[in-house]
Amino acid sequence: MKDYDVILASGAEHLQRRFEELGFRVYTSALNYDHKRMFPNSDIYVKIGKVAQLSDRRVVVIQSCTGSGPAETEKYSTSDRVAELLLLLDMLSRPLDVEKCGHKQYNCEPIPPPKRVEVVLTFQPYALQDKSFETGEASSGRWAIETITKACNKVYVVSPHAPDSLDWVKDLKDKGLYKIIDVIPDLVEFAKEEFGFKDCVVIAPDEGAQERYKIDGFGKSRTNSYRVKLHGDLDVKGENVIVIDDLTKSGNTLLKARDRLIEQGAKDVALVVAHVLPLVLRGEELLERLVEKCNHKIVTSNTVNTDIFCEENINLCYSIVDTLVEFL
Repeated sequence: MKDYDVILASGAEHLQRRFEELGFRVYTSALNYDHKRMFPNSDIYVKIGKVAQLSDRRVVVIQSCTGSGPAETEKYSTSDRVAELLLLLDMLSRPLDVEKCGHKQYNCEPIPPPKRVEVVLTFQPYALQDKSFETGEASSGRWAIETITKACNKVYVVSPHAPDSLDWVKDLKDKGLYKIIDVIPDLVEFAKEEFGFKDCVVIAPDEGAQERYKIDGFGKSRTNSYRVKLHGDLDVKGENVIVIDDLTKSGNTLLKARDRLIEQGAKDVALVVAHVLPLVLRGEELLERLVEKCNHKIVTSNTVNTDIFCEENINLCYSIVDTLVEFL
């Protein structure tokens, strides 16, 4: 038996097969009496029927905290994912053995809880609002992470959008409650092997990634949530280039970077992105366009479930499970 068990919340259930292939005991939430995760009024349902098997065990709960795309059968918002995760953590802190003994009458006996509960967020909640950008704004990203850390022993976040320089990130790290799992290095190696890039230059179109990985890249300015402009020139003539980014919704920035590098003499360009995030409208269609526009020279992880990468282009999709198992 492995030294920990895995609970997959709704946003991470697509990772079940790989965990089981590696020999882990995997648990997922049961469905309600309508055979759904959501009640008719949109309340979310949580149940781990075999919770007694987790007593005195180390348990890792995994959730992808972003809204669902076309690849999922039910619709979830980011808030649904956070609530589901918090309900799982609350249940694990005081599990009960419940026996019905009459009409609306139940006997409840405490079950010994897990000895340690940790959380892996394959995608952080409210990733784009990790601080207040204007007066009076809620920092929903900070609130969510801080709330989750209060309900478990430790939180791991896969390649978060929130930079290490934020005060709340520093505080949680100093307390030993928060740790980053960086999937980008594994993705770069995956891309090199997939595309035959023995020697290559790695650049980033985002100043945050440039600072994090100490690499060159373009400057970027944004006019709204969908339109960006890139600035600057790079010495890439005759080079194979890998462009890395933490997340993309439609691929516009990555495609602009690719085009600019080709114009500046790059031999070939591959794209590496930690998270692909399908938009509510036309999400999979835009990702399909991204794959075609870059001539299938893109790899990503399955931190977020998508049809385009997790089903239709599995050779371009790296399993985050392999990184998690190595790290945990």
